[in-house]
Amino acid sequence: MVLVAILWGSAFPVTRLLLDEMPPLGAAAWRTLLAAGGVAAFAALRGEFAWLWPERGDRLRLAVLALLGGALFLIGMNLAIFLTGASVTSFVVGTYPLLAVAVAAMLLREPLGRRVVVALALASLGLVLLARPGGAHVDLLGVLVALGAALAFAMYLGLARLWADPSRLPTIAIAFWLLVSSLLVTGALQLLVDARALLPNLSLTGWTALLWLALPASALPHMLVIATLRRLPASRAAPFLLLIPISGALISAALLGERLDQVQLAGAGMILLGIAAATLTRRVTVEPAP
Repeated sequence: MVLVAILWGSAFPVTRLLLDEMPPLGAAAWRTLLAAGGVAAFAALRGEFAWLWPERGDRLRLAVLALLGGALFLIGMNLAIFLTGASVTSFVVGTYPLLAVAVAAMLLREPLGRRVVVALALASLGLVLLARPGGAHVDLLGVLVALGAALAFAMYLGLARLWADPSRLPTIAIAFWLLVSSLLVTGALQLLVDARALLPNLSLTGWTALLWLALPASALPHMLVIATLRRLPASRAAPFLLLIPISGALISAALLGERLDQVQLAGAGMILLGIAAATLTRRVTVEPAP
């Protein structure tokens, strides 16, 4: 799971590199096209290709899950990275496990408890420090978009717990349709905005970034999570979620030169403490982001 967290975290700075050569919607469409192909190939090799096709009665629910956890999340993430950079986005989007606890309280009637209320307050203060005006790489609209992406993924996690039956909607099917949803929505939107931008005209750096995002940062983590959670309970895998924004920020500093100031680092630390306080003592669903 450490490797999974690092691979997911690397998606933030590598997306920033790709966005220098492709628009956010086009980049998301190509990333998810290749990643969906990788997941489908993985399913076929394991003799699970038939699992990718849901029963008719499950299709509407799967469509809602795929829209929230796939298209809306990835569009928000790419736009936020474009607007406010990879480091800030990695911590803001990384709040989705904490938001998922709050969503579960509404959807599943799970009590929040004093610990979670304190965690939410701590993370909220951390976000204020991280995204304060004048901070490094801060764009308020980008921060709000990143929060929207985190909330969409939190809603997806809550509804997945409410609806998903592993015998009817296995994890690999949900992962596949999250990617397909992102492909269809982002591809259609890019066609409407500027169809020519959907055709990649990339340098070697751009192609390397796209292939990294599609395979090591998307398809491979999906496969590793599916394999790992068959042996490791989600409650033991959940702590590794904390490594995603950390790895994202560290790789962004090394690859892009994005460095947070001291106040922002304090805010980032408060966000991580809030996530830890809310999730490490509760049942948490671990699902891969596209």
